[in-house]
Amino acid sequence: MITKLYTFLFFTFLSISSFAQITITDSDLQGGQTYTWTSDNEYLLDGYVYLEAGGVLNIEPGTVVRGKVTGSNGDATTALIIARDAQINAVGTADDPIIFTGEFDDLSITLDFTATDNKTWGGLIILGNGPVGEDGGEEAIEGITSENEPRVLYGGNDASDNSGTLKYVSIRHGGNTIAADNEINGLTLGGVGNGTEIDYIEVFANSDDGIEIFGGTVNITHAAVAFQGDDAFDVDESWDGYIQYAFSVQQDISGEIGDNAVEYDGSERVDLQPKTVGRIYNGTFIGSGVGAGTSNGLRLKQDGAVQMWNCVWTEMQGGVFRVQDSSIDRLIAGETVFANNIAFDYGSFEIDPDNAFEITGVENIDPQIASISRMPNNQLDPRPATSASPLLSGAAVPTESGVDVTSYRGAFSDNLWLEGWTALDAYDYLGDISTSTVDFAQNQEGVVLSTAIPNPASGEARFDYSLPYATPVNIQVTDLNGRIVSVVNLGQIGAGENYFQLNVSDLSNGLYIVSLQTKDGIVTQKFTIQK
Repeated sequence: MITKLYTFLFFTFLSISSFAQITITDSDLQGGQTYTWTSDNEYLLDGYVYLEAGGVLNIEPGTVVRGKVTGSNGDATTALIIARDAQINAVGTADDPIIFTGEFDDLSITLDFTATDNKTWGGLIILGNGPVGEDGGEEAIEGITSENEPRVLYGGNDASDNSGTLKYVSIRHGGNTIAADNEINGLTLGGVGNGTEIDYIEVFANSDDGIEIFGGTVNITHAAVAFQGDDAFDVDESWDGYIQYAFSVQQDISGEIGDNAVEYDGSERVDLQPKTVGRIYNGTFIGSGVGAGTSNGLRLKQDGAVQMWNCVWTEMQGGVFRVQDSSIDRLIAGETVFANNIAFDYGSFEIDPDNAFEITGVENIDPQIASISRMPNNQLDPRPATSASPLLSGAAVPTESGVDVTSYRGAFSDNLWLEGWTALDAYDYLGDISTSTVDFAQNQEGVVLSTAIPNPASGEARFDYSLPYATPVNIQVTDLNGRIVSVVNLGQIGAGENYFQLNVSDLSNGLYIVSLQTKDGIVTQKFTIQK
């Protein structure tokens, strides 16, 4: 949809860029070799560029990688493809992210490319040896011509396969069309194993899906997708991993609105293994806005089953949940679980309300998000609005290894982890609207909450706390499933050292979270009851 004069932009770009630009074609990366791309250069991908088996690509913080719209060698577009048994280590920082974008995106200004400018190049594709729900255990990745091309295959038997590390990486303005109804996703993960680390990843303004996962076992943390043309997160072929801290926001411009926040499929056939259940923890999914388009929440189909923990679904003009075909059976069987979700401000709760199933574990309450905006006006703040937001209580407590236990629902508490490295920040979408803070044990204002005495507790538990100022204090205790089991209003408490005691004799054995709520935020502690 770029309508700009590319020739003019090309010469303008050359005149303002102080970087040496190195063109990378497929022949420039070979298997069994190690390459390092540095921040004092910019790298221009020309066509489909494969890193073959045994190859390692290291990308320094602050490096910019660009892609041509189409390859000069006849390739329909440009993509960086990490083949099976190769590794990419693109490790940026919050201050110096690694940026993948189109050839003519001038990063020194924010007005040349917008949230509706996409298809300026292809995307990033990573292929691994993890198990996938396909006949024969492997498949050719979508979006790339696969005839007589073994480097596009993914899948295997190695759940712990390691394809490298992506950290603080922003992928922008991609999704160019290969053929009719065939575009490249911003980030495509085919059979990627859980030895791979993906943390702080953004896809901005991609014409197809933001992040698409084809089987494998890869885990992802801190993932943001903004203004995609299709699904924000798309899962296929029986993925067996988790995402924690997922954020998406849909466009509200007619003709530019995407489809689902999450589309989720199982294996290629109902009778095909593996029968996995992926997990998504702490998601904040914002649609196109009621009255704008038909954006939807979760579409669960093709024998898929998923657990959604502590997720928030809002401003979806279409429907929040659609469950289809044999995925209904897996929902009824209890494989699909909604643990303490919130849904609010939508067209319909279920798109197919006549189906014989019931979705539980979802509250219909206002999450009190600080501010939602789809304009570059510094008004997007998806954190809880205040310390009274229901996002800050009622969280279910996961027990999966590696997953954070949070006292809040949604992708954010007081830390707006999108700041500093994303296009959302660079293009002036983000604002500082929230007045809420939640901290573990101690906050920045100096409120301190000590652990229970004794811990484990059986009859009574004492909690010492310190206040730097006088403030009203409320105490809330939640259990492993996020249910509020005790609320105590302590009233106005003076500055200094204080304590309170809780009678826990009527509570069952297990893990609990106690929240100390003050006028400027919430401080939490975990404790155990054992009788």
